[in-house]
Amino acid sequence: MVEQVPQGFPVRGFGFDRPKPEAPFRPEIYDDVAGLSSRVRLVEERIDMLRGHIEMLDNSLIEKHKSVISELRGVENDIRTLRGDVEQTKSVVDRMAKRMEELAGKEELKVLERYVSMWQPMSFVTRSEVEATVKSILSNAGVKIKVEKTNG
Repeated sequence: MVEQVPQGFPVRGFGFDRPKPEAPFRPEIYDDVAGLSSRVRLVEERIDMLRGHIEMLDNSLIEKHKSVISELRGVENDIRTLRGDVEQTKSVVDRMAKRMEELAGKEELKVLERYVSMWQPMSFVTRSEVEATVKSILSNAGVKIKVEKTNG
């Protein structure tokens, strides 16, 4: 069964039914095809250059990313170290504050100053000064002093 196609419509089939070109190729068509071919080659070369540039940029971005990541890790380590130092400094300051609370206050120092000025410790004599004075007085009075030997 063969379908009938109205006149004016192209016939589709396996290629046997297709009409063949009537006119031979003209030289302008060869020139146009050659020009288009060279343009396509130029575009392909530019695309290849752009791919190379993109690949180079991609590689440099990857390297830059790696270096930024390593720098960030270094900064994170530094921050951890600083945090530890800050915590240690805080504990030292807390201990110092607790010890300073145990120290004498201003009023207590004033009381001690009054006692010291009342006693005048600079006018006190030492034990060795008293012994020397007593020995000299007794020897002037003619009393013999018996010297005790110390074990030492």
